[in-house]
Order: sequence, then structure tokens, then C-alpha cells
Amino acid sequence: MAWDMTKCRWGVPANFTNTDAENAVRNANFSASVYVNISSAQQMTKQAYCFYEFGGFRICVVGHVHRDSNQQWTIAGNSFIPGWAGWDMTTPANQVTVIGGLQAGGAFPGDDRYPHPL
Repeated sequence: MAWDMTKCRWGVPANFTNTDAENAVRNANFSASVYVNISSAQQMTKQAYCFYEFGGFRICVVGHVHRDSNQQWTIAGNSFIPGWAGWDMTTPANQVTVIGGLQAGGAFPGDDRYPHPL
């Protein structure tokens, strides 16, 4: 994969790989998410945005979870990094638990969801 430089106008961490993206998702602190929302249509998807530091940059990590038949947030969706084009992974089980327990709120990071130098 590669960074989408039409969106990542503040630069990107050098030598970033899919393995780095996977590690960012696995190690992200979703309990410190800056924005959590629930889809408005059927309210079956919750997504959380948090920041993670890598290679002198702050990147955003987004995790998705879905409701099960009992309306609990137990089903893994996909996680991704805005600007890291064409890549996603299944949200890890430990992150599903964290994201599932979060309350909706915060402020959508807008363009700040793309890499920023520290």
C-alpha cells in the first residue's frame, strides 16, 4: 500500500508498511479516542478515531465494531488508517471490547485524521 499524497499534505512517516499499520491498530489506545460515532441509518456500526505516534508523525487509527443479534457491540468490523490507501484489517478482539464500551461523542478530526509531524 502507499500513502495517498493528495490527502497527506503534511508529510508521512518514512518507510511505513502494512506491518506498521497492523501494529498501529493492535497498539492504538482506543480508550483515548477523540471521536466515536454510531451510524445513523441502522445504528449497527460504531467507529472510533484515536491518534498513534509513529516515525515522528501522529497518525489516526480508526476501528469499527458492529452489533450482534442481542444488540451488543461484539462483532469486529474493519480498522484502517486514513491516508494509508487500500489497506484495512479486521479489528482485533481486544480492540472490539474497548471500542464497544465507548460512548459516542467527541469531535470528528477532519483533515487532522491524516498524518501530522510531531
